[in-house]
Amino acid sequence: MNRIPGSDSRFRTARPTRRHRRIIGAAALFTVVAATLTACGGAGADGRIATDSIGSTGPTGDAEWQRVIEDAKAEGTVTIYSSNTTEQLTELASRFQNEYGIRVDVVRDVDANLHQKIGAELTTGNMVADVVLQATPAWSEQLGSAGNLTAPVGPAVTESEYDAAALLRPGHDFVTNASVGTFAWNTDRLPEGLTGYEDLLDPALAGGKIGTVLPTSAAHIDLYEDYLDEVGGADYMERLAAQKPRIYPGAQPLAQALASGEIAAATFVQDQTKEAEAGAPVASGFDDTVWGGPMYAGILTDAPHPAAAQLLANYLVTPAGQEAISFRAASVLPGIASAVITIDKVAPQDTAAMTPEALEALKTRFNQLFN
Repeated sequence: MNRIPGSDSRFRTARPTRRHRRIIGAAALFTVVAATLTACGGAGADGRIATDSIGSTGPTGDAEWQRVIEDAKAEGTVTIYSSNTTEQLTELASRFQNEYGIRVDVVRDVDANLHQKIGAELTTGNMVADVVLQATPAWSEQLGSAGNLTAPVGPAVTESEYDAAALLRPGHDFVTNASVGTFAWNTDRLPEGLTGYEDLLDPALAGGKIGTVLPTSAAHIDLYEDYLDEVGGADYMERLAAQKPRIYPGAQPLAQALASGEIAAATFVQDQTKEAEAGAPVASGFDDTVWGGPMYAGILTDAPHPAAAQLLANYLVTPAGQEAISFRAASVLPGIASAVITIDKVAPQDTAAMTPEALEALKTRFNQLFN
């Protein structure tokens, strides 16, 4: 099985056949994760990352890198296309502009739409995107193989704790974080909680009491066809479909439905600590190894703002950038206070199987089972 990019041993640990569940109540989640993982969960009281938690911008680099920074400031703007969450991208743009005075234009969409946008720009030569950050490894690998990505040269990639040997791939795309999803429940509707994914198959939860996500990203191939079978038992997708769950277009609307009581339980949402601390009747649990979708960044070779693109790409893997882009996710650096875990705790994936064709096949199978 192929692992998260690179050959580093941390990404070659075999996934256990079955995992023990670590159920974490809403109030206890922060304490348990902080004590057992390299990075811990946390955010500002308003739900955003506290402004006083801004970390460093990494190594200063040499004189040549300083010229890149000056050129980036002269360009004055940079555009990123990404399927990360709105809160992550908003925080990233705000921090980067405050640090360098460079405006960040964010285009947020699902992977498939971003791929189409960039494909059209490459075909017409009318480039808008400078940096792309998405979750489909095969697509970014193809982009790099075609010469459409350029190598990141910033010191945060080459001279810091960032593990470039494992996370920077030959085609010049590189992992910046991983979205993390897990099971959760509404504590009003399901006060006894859940002990694992098998509990979602309880007949008492049939008939629209569960919510799950529509597969829109290649990362969902691993979720539905590998990870859930291992943690929930064989043929999990078929047995989940038999529960007649409600289908939501993404993890965010699924979490909103959970908090409102529209559903009693969810298969795939972010860690619910933030919502619980704000008074929402929700809680979530984690397996020892967590499901996550690594996010792959790339600097477009024909980026309209090449220096600013390099600077933003570098910023993504600095402590300051990680606090933004790894908010409620898995970070690629240790000690990131806004992250839930570090990326070495994310279950390995068979990236070779995560192709556009496989995603279309999953969508067809999903529609047949769930509709």
